[in-house]
Amino acid sequence: MPLARFLKNKRTCAALTQLEVGQRLGFHKSQFVSSMERGTSRPPIRVLKKMCEIYQIPETEMRKAYVHNAVVKAEARACDDWDNEDH
Repeated sequence: MPLARFLKNKRTCAALTQLEVGQRLGFHKSQFVSSMERGTSRPPIRVLKKMCEIYQIPETEMRKAYVHNAVVKAEARACDDWDNEDH
């Protein structure tokens, strides 16, 4: 599961709005959380760790999702590099 979808799923399971999560993270608007959940911004690890507290999930679960997402993106970049290399 992509990190963006994972974050949205955990927020909805915690019955929180994007605004509530944003405020708990110290932001005044929900745009920050929305961007992470759409995959348009890469959340800092410190924010992900704080989200573990907010969503009441173990850091190991968030770490697994974060690493999986990084591996998938790296593989896609490597494949794209290979396929687009001039011969």
